[in-house]
Amino acid sequence: MSTEHSYNRLSDRVYWLDPKHDKYDPTMKPGAIRKLAGIEYKILDIETNSENGMQAMAVAPIVNGKPDTSQVVIAYAGTNQSDSLDIATDAQTVGLGLEELHSFHLFGPTDSVDAQSVTAQRFAESIRNQYPFATITTTGHSLGESLAFFIAAENKWMNVGFNGPYAGSMMSKDAKKWAEDNPGMFYNYRNRYDVIGGALVAGRDFAIIIDVEKDGTLADRVGAYHSLGMWDFDKKTGRLLIPDNEFNEKAIKKRAENDKQQMLGILNSTQSWMKSLRDKLTKSGGGLSTNEAIFLDSSEALLVLNAQMNTVNATFSEVESFLHQQTEKAEQAWQKSLDAGRTLGPDLSESEILEALESMGVSKTIISDQPRERNESKIAEYREIASSCDTLKSEIHGSIEKLLSVDQELATQFQA
Repeated sequence: MSTEHSYNRLSDRVYWLDPKHDKYDPTMKPGAIRKLAGIEYKILDIETNSENGMQAMAVAPIVNGKPDTSQVVIAYAGTNQSDSLDIATDAQTVGLGLEELHSFHLFGPTDSVDAQSVTAQRFAESIRNQYPFATITTTGHSLGESLAFFIAAENKWMNVGFNGPYAGSMMSKDAKKWAEDNPGMFYNYRNRYDVIGGALVAGRDFAIIIDVEKDGTLADRVGAYHSLGMWDFDKKTGRLLIPDNEFNEKAIKKRAENDKQQMLGILNSTQSWMKSLRDKLTKSGGGLSTNEAIFLDSSEALLVLNAQMNTVNATFSEVESFLHQQTEKAEQAWQKSLDAGRTLGPDLSESEILEALESMGVSKTIISDQPRERNESKIAEYREIASSCDTLKSEIHGSIEKLLSVDQELATQFQA
């Protein structure tokens, strides 16, 4: 599963699709493999639109040596300060919600092309059609997160992004309503002192605003505080770290609420998508064939399983992070006990200090080793359950692909 750390890295790497970017990488093409935050991804498709400056890519994680297309991430690139089209998009699309991007000339007529929001949705629809059984999430940074948020709301998907101004000006009335009803589907992490990500007052309820506790000048608030590199992540779980301070109490609470609401939101999204599949297969009238019924049942099972796994994994990330913290605290407690023992008995040898502490019921086994073993056992139990679910998911996915390969009429009808 993708982690918040890997979403962060994907949000950064998608910038490299832009020929005008100083890190432009022409090898980032469909089929390329990239390892980001410990997870290998295969690039499934890319979009580089020279008319309006939009870049996007769809990726799937490599699982057991092959891309797991039951979970796809679409990443959208943010503002490249060297690209006037991105600058214009910030004002015209994010600011005003225009569906056309206008280029003004001192002499001559105004040029107009589709706005980045339009091509972003077109790319999203293409990915949905190519991978109809996938649980799709979106990510991005800055302008890219605004686009990613917009696409997630319009398509009823989950979004995890960074420092994005609110996308409300681009969103349809239905998308705004769905976002309001399913707030747990949106994780737009914004820095408290980021004046770019927080430029729009509207939509603050959809942002998780965090004080990262790093010193800086006013200039930093425009630059470094808006950067992807400002965020820290748990090394073992990949979850974004929220410093435990008074300001962040609301952010910690909001993320916990999102995690609880996420399951309902994904199931709502699944039901909506299943209805569209059923409508598509029955558009010619009459009932469903046996294979069509099997196809729909299998697709629903896969999508629901993906929804459940997303929520379970989000919950486990919190639990695993907590268990690792408890293990570290137990180790620190033992070290403090040992240091105290050395202070009380400066003339005692190390073994004598250990014996003295143990006689008082204070030992490394009790204070540190046993808690670590219990925590590691709990983590191992979850991973075994997760592995079983991944196997089941792969089997269902495989059965759907086999059915479509055998029933060419069904495959053609579905892709129509």
